[in-house]
Amino acid sequence: MRPLLLAVLLAVGACTGPQSGPQEIIDRAIERYGGDRFDNVHITFEFRGTPFEVTRQDGRFRYQRIVTDGTGEAVVEVMDNEGSWAESGGSRVSLSTEEIYDLETAVNSLIYFGFLPFRLDDEAVILTDLGTATIDGESYDKVEVTFEREGGGVDWDARFVHWIHQDDSTLDYLAYAYSRDGGGTRFRRAVNRRERGGIVIQDYENYAGDPATSDIALYDRSYEDGALELLSMVELEGVEVGTSP
Repeated sequence: MRPLLLAVLLAVGACTGPQSGPQEIIDRAIERYGGDRFDNVHITFEFRGTPFEVTRQDGRFRYQRIVTDGTGEAVVEVMDNEGSWAESGGSRVSLSTEEIYDLETAVNSLIYFGFLPFRLDDEAVILTDLGTATIDGESYDKVEVTFEREGGGVDWDARFVHWIHQDDSTLDYLAYAYSRDGGGTRFRRAVNRRERGGIVIQDYENYAGDPATSDIALYDRSYEDGALELLSMVELEGVEVGTSP
């Protein structure tokens, strides 16, 4: 084969070869953070003084937190495959529809955010490739995450953008837009990444949205321009990870 023809064929092969789609990008990130370790796991931690517990086992799950009611009694608020409820003094407590909504929003959203990128391979997740970006000199794949209404939870209409490091497959930044409670946007930067029991966990700097930027997919530019205000830290404390009982 002539050298020129070989060069042309190699160039065509390079252009038409398999490319990393959004699912492959997310799959690599999940593997980077522990892979299927999250499918059978028991995790305890505290968030701003409130104890949380996560149990996942072969498709079954139980998420709970312990809060204190107005009388000082400890109340265990629970979500599992059957629904959501509260327990006090060993007995179930009836919750209104609004209380169940608040419980599911608070508990599920914290655990969802706290253990990303796990669950980004759920059936209700819709992934879209938004191209690439450079932040602080590092190269990232941008992946949009939206949800089917069926199985997408109470905030199924929220929109997320994830910045996945092209070399390390780490989730270093994310932005989201939500409609609940009047709606809004946020941008988060991952910090304090550490490994516990085979799971990679990270905290976040939580930034307010940029009213001058209409699309959260452009928040990487807003961040680099210093246009985002740091609101708070999202930190999981005392994290312990074991195998589900």
